[in-house]
Amino acid sequence: MKRHCALIALLVLVMDAWGASFPGVAAADERLSAARLEQTLDAVINEAMAKDHIPGVAIVVTMEERIIYKKGYGYADIKRKIPVDPDQTVMPVGSLTKSLTATAIMQLKEQNKLSLEEDVNSYLTSVKIPLYRQQPITLQHLLTHTAGLDEALYGTTAVSPAKTIPLGEFLERYFGQQPPVRPPGKEYAYSNAGLGLAAYVLEEVTGSTLNDYLSRNLFEPLDMPSAALNAAESPDMARSYLYRNGEYKQLPYSCVNLPGAGGLSVVPTEWAHYMIAHLNEGKYQNKRMLSPGSVAEMHARHFTEHPDLEGVGYGFFRTRLKNGLLTLSHTGDVDGFSAKMELIPAHKIGILVISNASSPGIPLRDKVTSAVTGLLPETGNPAAQPGVTSADHLRQYERTYTMNLGPQHGSGKWFRWLGAKDYQVQSSGKALVIKGVFPEGSGEIESRTYIPLSRGLFQDQSSGDTLSFHQENGSWKLAFTQGVTIAEKPAWWRHPSTAFAVYAAVGLFWIFLFITGSFRCLLRFILRKKQALPGPVAWIATLFTVYLIGQLLYGNSEVFTQGYPVWYAWGFSSLPLLALAGAIVLGVRTFSAQKSSTGQKRRLQTFFSAATCLICLFYTIFLFYWNMLSIHYS
Repeated sequence: MKRHCALIALLVLVMDAWGASFPGVAAADERLSAARLEQTLDAVINEAMAKDHIPGVAIVVTMEERIIYKKGYGYADIKRKIPVDPDQTVMPVGSLTKSLTATAIMQLKEQNKLSLEEDVNSYLTSVKIPLYRQQPITLQHLLTHTAGLDEALYGTTAVSPAKTIPLGEFLERYFGQQPPVRPPGKEYAYSNAGLGLAAYVLEEVTGSTLNDYLSRNLFEPLDMPSAALNAAESPDMARSYLYRNGEYKQLPYSCVNLPGAGGLSVVPTEWAHYMIAHLNEGKYQNKRMLSPGSVAEMHARHFTEHPDLEGVGYGFFRTRLKNGLLTLSHTGDVDGFSAKMELIPAHKIGILVISNASSPGIPLRDKVTSAVTGLLPETGNPAAQPGVTSADHLRQYERTYTMNLGPQHGSGKWFRWLGAKDYQVQSSGKALVIKGVFPEGSGEIESRTYIPLSRGLFQDQSSGDTLSFHQENGSWKLAFTQGVTIAEKPAWWRHPSTAFAVYAAVGLFWIFLFITGSFRCLLRFILRKKQALPGPVAWIATLFTVYLIGQLLYGNSEVFTQGYPVWYAWGFSSLPLLALAGAIVLGVRTFSAQKSSTGQKRRLQTFFSAATCLICLFYTIFLFYWNMLSIHYS
């Protein structure tokens, strides 16, 4: 008995010593009890679900090598009244897939099958990546979203797994239409195509599909049997929703043609195994996913918009909490599902939250992770404090900047009109006041005050979000941290809103001609007057009107992300070219009749016909430049 007591005492001493060696972990363990987490998260999640009309949420929290809290809230399927179960409900996680793809790339690096610094073209056989000014793209550029790729929007999804395009075929088409638009390694721009390309490099190097490789080398070792890319619908799959007009509208599933960028579906507690491995030097239950060195390399900073920011790693975004703790995170949004993974390496804590509807304003996922991290103890390294900056220094940033989202080449170039937003920056003497529609805001114009942290770096005094300024070729740029980089407002004639105004104004002109012409024909029919065949102007107006209505209702719908069918891409989109042919015929007639034109009315008709021809020519060239026809400018 005494021997047993001595052993127990020795064990207590060892445990005390272990806790003293890792005071942060021990303190976090005390604060993150299941009861305290439930009390905290129930209040946050239930309030957000009610306010934002979110049907279901799954939350999993891990510490060290175990799950310490898991819970489902609400419904995974409203119609069938199936509740969210973090142990059973399969949920798409969107761009969290990118972290898995980066991990798989690091496995191949460990095996010396590839290098992160080599030109990716050296690993590709059937697809070759065009260079931007002869500067090669590397895997390091792809994993840090700095490859300078154009935004991929067109044809990125499919309605079912059977309709997906092979990855190599998609990338060949994408790079054929959309070459890189910036020098690699210079500017952060979140890129689905970049991680899709990284996944294709993996397939070329291994001779295996990405799904098969992940199944063998990640899903099986990490005990993730439900995990799959572009998974078929199953009874355990959650449904996603959009709340509108007082009711929930069920959203359709889609499959992605860039599976390495966002195609994963998984049971939440199985994803927890992946977080545990990353927080324990690459091991899960004595199975090694990566070496400690590779894990540390993934978590390290590899690019940053400003020297005083944490920047990005490989598959993770680095940030610091207000208490100074470093976090590694990634978010994912797909088909109405909204997910976030956040790791706190200092305490070996992982957080996963997934909802089956998105939130306006501050996302529910951010409220949840903030609630959990708010329970953690303070550190001796608080986050950066406001700096002192002169009013003259602040005034140099005063100007208007324009966000211009959308592809620069290929189909969807015209999306840049819709993604254009202006941000007015003014100095208040001690801070910058920025007015605009913010990426993670309410969707309305609002003013935010940013206090200086260091030269060129500012922090929103309310949310803690940061942004930075830098000069390039004599012009200022504003970079939302781990977001988008925007330039000074261009001249009015180059501003996206001007292009949209031209598109709308001339479009309304054609619709007006069509309506007035139709009314005249109807009036003649009612009065039983002799009907003349519609002239070239009427046919031109009709063709443009049909095209504009179809482009608005069909071309601008979800079919855009699935890729246009042949009849639309090559047939319907050629209607303005037919109108131009009619304008040429009208122009020839007008020119021939010009010499014999007499009388005021005849001269007005000639002038109107000539003006119609010129407007048609201008509008067709305009549509050609913005890649809205069957043939593209760029």
